[in-house]
Amino acid sequence: MRVALNQFAPEFPGRERNWDRIRQTADSTDADVVVFPELTSCGYMYKTPAEIEPYTDSRAVLRSLEPIAQKRHRLIIGGFAERANGHVYNSAYIVGPKGSQVFRKIHLWNFEKNIFATGSRALTFKFQGHRLGVEVCYDLQFPELGSYYARQGVELLLIPMAWAEEPVASNTGLQAFNHLAISTAFSHGIFVGVSNRVGTERGAVFPGQSSLSDPHGRIQHLDSGEGTLFADVDFSLVGKAKRPNVRNDLDTDPRLGITLPRTAARRRRTSARARRRRALRR
Repeated sequence: MRVALNQFAPEFPGRERNWDRIRQTADSTDADVVVFPELTSCGYMYKTPAEIEPYTDSRAVLRSLEPIAQKRHRLIIGGFAERANGHVYNSAYIVGPKGSQVFRKIHLWNFEKNIFATGSRALTFKFQGHRLGVEVCYDLQFPELGSYYARQGVELLLIPMAWAEEPVASNTGLQAFNHLAISTAFSHGIFVGVSNRVGTERGAVFPGQSSLSDPHGRIQHLDSGEGTLFADVDFSLVGKAKRPNVRNDLDTDPRLGITLPRTAARRRRTSARARRRRALRR
């Protein structure tokens, strides 16, 4: 499977020209899987729901990508501001030859919490006979989600990202998120592909370094300019890495249970019950 991890600086604020670029690149890139960064349909540094509202899209926008996926037998993944059910989500679209689906970011970063509703479900799917999973940016920082995916049989985890420069500079040459990607890949014996954007918005500098980490912790990555990383994924490495000897198996060795974050709905129900209990005590 050939994977293309694309990084570019979207127009901000913007929408139509960003979608045009995404469609053109998805159509012309010679790969089985093409991945774009987080929120590249509109840009990232919005401050309020009112500011981002004109640059949001319903899932209907994905219909323009479906003919490309069908014609090229290609999987297309990237980030957009999804408008649904009276909310806006920081979402990743997954468009393939058989249709489209959406993953909604579970772990919101900083001012994202002022704008986006919280996602609650992991997403796995099959492509070319292999199981894939999706996260968005800050989700990568939480190892329980990667563990869940690995236990679900995911062999390749793909992550649209808009991870800005850290306030404390790296002393390795790699961005912090790439260390997380390497750790996730090595810990679970899987591949982890990250597509991080470039450019500057409202003082935030996005360093690129889109990467693919393999099950042995080796990494290929881009620099900070616009471009595409092409990488061939050899899934035969997954089985060898998961079972490195006759006594160990990365899927059965874990001794602690995996708990995914509670859904927003469950949090609301719990909060409502607590309010009722307090009212009764009065």
